[in-house]
Amino acid sequence: MIAPVGVAVVGCGFASDFYLATLAAHPGIRVTALYDRIAERAERAAERFGVPVAENLSALVDREDTLLVVNLTNPAGHAEVTEAALSAGRHVYSEKPLTLDLAAANRLVKLADSQRLVLACAPANVLGESIQTLWREIRSGAIGAPRLVYAELDDGAVHAMRYREWLNDTGVPWPYRDEFEMGCVLEHAGYQLQPLTSMFGPIRRVAAEATTVMPDKFPPDESGPLGPDFATATLTFETGVVARLTCSTVAPKDHSLTVIGDGGVLRLADCWDFGSPITARIVGDWEHSYLTRPTPVEPVRSYTPHEFEYADHRMDFARGVAEAVEAAVTGRPCRLGAAQALHVLEATLAISRGESIDITSEFTPPEPEDWAR
Repeated sequence: MIAPVGVAVVGCGFASDFYLATLAAHPGIRVTALYDRIAERAERAAERFGVPVAENLSALVDREDTLLVVNLTNPAGHAEVTEAALSAGRHVYSEKPLTLDLAAANRLVKLADSQRLVLACAPANVLGESIQTLWREIRSGAIGAPRLVYAELDDGAVHAMRYREWLNDTGVPWPYRDEFEMGCVLEHAGYQLQPLTSMFGPIRRVAAEATTVMPDKFPPDESGPLGPDFATATLTFETGVVARLTCSTVAPKDHSLTVIGDGGVLRLADCWDFGSPITARIVGDWEHSYLTRPTPVEPVRSYTPHEFEYADHRMDFARGVAEAVEAAVTGRPCRLGAAQALHVLEATLAISRGESIDITSEFTPPEPEDWAR
């Protein structure tokens, strides 16, 4: 029997539960150590998941039983932690975004390449059954040539919710100050940009508008910097596909992805759900409508949610870690690779700033999952 591969986790904040819980579904991976700059958070996670706590970051990345480091720190800390891990010879899987600026991201990509290390980046929803099914339908020609995409990532009016009461199962509060400062684009747009660039290749131009619609998000006794809570962008892909991306934390929840082709329309209901339903409408010759009624699409394989998943995140977050581990062990290209992460970051930053610019970074689109071909 092959021994499980060791991975260590840096950052035991709110999102760490998504990973540490779902790693239980991957018996080929063993968590070797945890570290957080707030010792209490690391200790609570260690007690819950039965994992030792590293004394410091250097001690964690230097562990000989660790092949890969999972970077779940605050976005402002992504670059520092990833660089430390790569410099120690460890492969890295980072939460999104890869960094907060392109110069740092470029440096990390070059460092990983120079040491022949895997540098992978979330989100991993493109590896889920629902998006893999959508991608299969597009490749099969079910709706003809794809022409237009509507990608939505509206997550509800967060400022109107009881967000100060949100805790993960380990008791860590939702980091609302960080979320408000980063804004909806840096926090959420990747859930659509990662699948879109996987399916349709590089983005060549972004034309975006971004703004803060609700300036009074903080409680009455608090204040702080705010990123945009609404953005919309037109994305032009190298393949000729055009997409409209809308992202907000103001409008009611809508995580849908709609692909319009010459011969019909495919609609995925929720990009945060590995088991999301997909419907197809096919072009026909009818008196009052040119499309058939929505017909369910048979998934490429079924997805069974894990009991420890959160209700609004029906995703196996650890599947991205498993993808990076497999790529590191086998030497094959990673489906969540560094060059694509850099490309997604370039587009994300442009959208978050409301810019209209050409996107210059290059990457080779990944292959679909073997089970989805």
